[in-house]
Amino acid sequence: MKKILCMICALAMLFSFAGCGKFALHYGDDAADEKPSVIELVFGKDPEKTAFTAPLTGETQETDTSAQRPYAVMINNISVAQPQVGISQADWIYEIPAEGGITRMMGLFSHIDDVPSVGSIRSLRPYYLSIALSYDAIVIHGGGSEDAYSDLKLLNADHIDGVRDDRALAAMFYRDMSRASAGTEHTLFFNGDKVPALVAEYGFRTTHTSDYQTGLTFSETAAEQGTATANQVCVTFNNSKTTTFTYHPETGHYTGFQYGGDYADGQSGEVVPFANVLVLQTNMRAYDDYGRLEADVVGSGSGWYFTGGKCVPIHWSRSDTYTPFVYTTESGAPLTFAIGKTYVAVIPTDTGSVDYS
Repeated sequence: MKKILCMICALAMLFSFAGCGKFALHYGDDAADEKPSVIELVFGKDPEKTAFTAPLTGETQETDTSAQRPYAVMINNISVAQPQVGISQADWIYEIPAEGGITRMMGLFSHIDDVPSVGSIRSLRPYYLSIALSYDAIVIHGGGSEDAYSDLKLLNADHIDGVRDDRALAAMFYRDMSRASAGTEHTLFFNGDKVPALVAEYGFRTTHTSDYQTGLTFSETAAEQGTATANQVCVTFNNSKTTTFTYHPETGHYTGFQYGGDYADGQSGEVVPFANVLVLQTNMRAYDDYGRLEADVVGSGSGWYFTGGKCVPIHWSRSDTYTPFVYTTESGAPLTFAIGKTYVAVIPTDTGSVDYS
């Protein structure tokens, strides 16, 4: 009781002095002002929270997730399978051609347990797997080509399959039969909160090896690398598919447009905002009668980087399956990314193109 009375008296004295102009009271609202507030003077200051950087977006967060493996999720992108669900919570979205002139997407999620639903889920191809391994990601897919299954086994890749793995299908996947009119292959989804338990059951490693580095650098001044204006960007994959982007100065983000509508999350309704749009050229070729593709995602090539309404030509390289991509400007300077989400288009050197203005 004596301590409480002393505190009350101390507060009364401090407010009294403030009324006489002896003290300037403040409550810590100004981040630049490090003086203690009245409450802090009397009761003590709470320990300051340490800020960490999200490894795939550069965003500030309260917990350190740099050691956690992400999830690489194969997502259906054919027109009849729209809208996609859960994509607004992905950090990176890759769009790459698949057979038949269509594209398929792969979303990289730093965390999956708080994503209620993701889908629809489609099958894996070797070049998607190769890119996923560059992030040391756990792969989630619904089936795959025989070459993809062969690579999964050969590379001993951690993956969860919603087609051939009955245990996974029962544990976390489900079918949205409201989409069955377009074909059952467009109905596969999964619940994010069911994933961690299955990962633990399978004994997958959940953290990166000690020597893993993403190779990504983020900056608030990334747009200063730009050498040309790029408020509108049109990415052509082939005669069948284009994706366009519009820059919004008021938000500092690009938004995508495909199949006659905004690229939006069918669950949240959010039009996905991208701080970075990256286009990579590489050689692709059909290798069987079905038209399945090979894509050179190990090696090197050219491309374009868009952020802040600006564009800069770039060079990409990658030495092996487990190595992250290295990006530089044409002058050889390391590429810096803007803070936020990233969209990546991988386009064929012969049929793909980029137009911007």
